[in-house]
Amino acid sequence: MQGRTEHGAKYLQALCLLLILLVGMGLRLGTAAHTEVDHPIRNDAREYVAYAWNAKYEGVYSQGMGPILGQTNVPLTPDAFRPPGYPMYLSMFLQGQLDTGFVARVVHAQAWMAGLTLLCSTLLAMALLGAWPGLALGMLVALSPHQNVYVAYLLSETSFGFALMAALSLGAACACVKSPRWRMVLALASGLLFGAACLIRPTLNPWVPALLLLLVLPAVRRFWREIATLSLGFALAMSPWWARNEITLHEMSSPQLMLLNVEQGSYIDLMYDGRPETYGSANRFDPDAVKAASSWSSLLESLGAKFASHPVAMLRWYLFGKIFCFFSWSSPEGWGDIYAYPVLSSPWLNDPRYMVIASLMSGLHAPLMAFGMLGMLLAFLPATRRLFGASRTDALRLLALLHLFAVGVHMVTQPFARYSVPFRPVSFLLAVFALVWLYRRYQEHRGQQAQTVASHA
Repeated sequence: MQGRTEHGAKYLQALCLLLILLVGMGLRLGTAAHTEVDHPIRNDAREYVAYAWNAKYEGVYSQGMGPILGQTNVPLTPDAFRPPGYPMYLSMFLQGQLDTGFVARVVHAQAWMAGLTLLCSTLLAMALLGAWPGLALGMLVALSPHQNVYVAYLLSETSFGFALMAALSLGAACACVKSPRWRMVLALASGLLFGAACLIRPTLNPWVPALLLLLVLPAVRRFWREIATLSLGFALAMSPWWARNEITLHEMSSPQLMLLNVEQGSYIDLMYDGRPETYGSANRFDPDAVKAASSWSSLLESLGAKFASHPVAMLRWYLFGKIFCFFSWSSPEGWGDIYAYPVLSSPWLNDPRYMVIASLMSGLHAPLMAFGMLGMLLAFLPATRRLFGASRTDALRLLALLHLFAVGVHMVTQPFARYSVPFRPVSFLLAVFALVWLYRRYQEHRGQQAQTVASHA
């Protein structure tokens, strides 16, 4: 009888998983098909497209717009301002012209990629937290407006999010399997995917070096084989890009983007001199911004001057304000609400079903982010190993470490909420983990109380 009940529960869970995937894909494909972005090739998207076009048709990896604009007499200068992952993805859909068909092909493929992110996130949560909590996580990721809206943009959020969740899933599997051989295979594959993620967006470039530094801790040192193998996979994925930069530019990577990010994130509340009209683009109003971002010495000098002039406000901004900004619902540099660029039409603006989902998720957003931060801390408590088991705790701590790393990176650089979108599945998973942790700890406490009462009876 018990076996039949368990079989029925597994059948129901599989049915719920299928339903979540269908809902998630319906929202993503609907968003891709019915969203019209006003001038989709603009700002960051314009640079990505320029790189893709020049690499495919001119044989030069450059952000120069000359060939696209028909200026054949303007020479292209190779650069490494942006990594090649997303431009390489865009180049697969180029067919000789930049038209609506090109945009449609890109966003349709991104909708399916976002569906794979949903699948990875849900299966990972089910493996670590249990079937029903994992399905709850899946529903949150499926309904998240941000996970849907960004498929319609020619931006790297969707592809980076997929590579990130795939890498984390393999890393978590590596922590859970018993076979040493499979642990090495999964660690290598995870490292390759972390490298792929960094080739899409350089946010995680210091992640693997940070893991290597953590080997000084006795609790981490027992994973030295797995971390070394992961690092090897990361280096293998990144080495062609490093080699190209060394040969072409005589430097493995360009510090320009990091300098700009750190400088642009140094303005208190993202405003220049507290002026509201500069919100989200403070550096454009600062006459010293170009000089500050020209070198590390100039940047450190600028930061030192800001801390000397406003020490309390700068500490508040770096320690608390940036975290709130990073996890906020809307991004200040965007068009408004959940949008990065203006849209002429979107089901999230005019379809009652999408609007109800957006309203629900908006109400849940702040509690989910708060519980996500709590879960990040709870993962490292000794009680977690007792409540979840050794291997699952190791996997959860890997997720928590990466989440902490992402928060730390954006406390140093720009904390725009748009940049947290690829990390939202991890934030949601840690939030559900925190709720499960509190429930299991409560159950454990009740059991201990019952045993105490029984012993005195």
